[in-house]
Amino acid sequence: MWLCTNCRHLEIDDKKPGHCPVCGAPSEKIIQYENPKIKGTKTLKNLQEGFAAESKAHLRDLAFAFKADQEGLPQIAGLFRAIAESEAVHAFHHLRLLGVIADTQENLQAAFERENYARDAYPEFIKDANDEGNSAVATVFGYHRDVERGHARLYEKALDRMLDPQGVEYYVCEVCGYVSVGVLPDECPICGAPKDKFKRIE
Repeated sequence: MWLCTNCRHLEIDDKKPGHCPVCGAPSEKIIQYENPKIKGTKTLKNLQEGFAAESKAHLRDLAFAFKADQEGLPQIAGLFRAIAESEAVHAFHHLRLLGVIADTQENLQAAFERENYARDAYPEFIKDANDEGNSAVATVFGYHRDVERGHARLYEKALDRMLDPQGVEYYVCEVCGYVSVGVLPDECPICGAPKDKFKRIE
């Protein structure tokens, strides 16, 4: 088993990978990993697969809840949201048991590296979407690329002010995911959504 010290990705394989498949870090950033609390590799692999499946189920159920609300079915939307929360609990347990959650400084650094990799992947996604005539998808990918740049900057700034006792309010655009720090914008600078499309996060 191998742990990327850049982004905390766990690769369950006998052979050391040439680079991290998540953040692209070179092999020298990848170290041999042992989880003292988990015996064998099958259980770790099942935890990893379970984490991915439960995380996807969480988001899928939130999307289903959104659609049920649009269709005027609040009782069904509530059911989807409740099960989505349950799936999030399961995903958290899988991730915790994998043993890849580090201290906050390492977690911020790992999140920063993952955002950089995600940002760098989008140009190819945009090209493929345009090449195949999917201009609407290319536009969404473009929004996401621009937002990922902002995420990386936010993590980088947070690393510098970890011990700052003053809290910060964040506003997230529910159309494209743009994050505004401390200020509710009149309009999203990425997608142009109005201020009522922003959600306040503390």
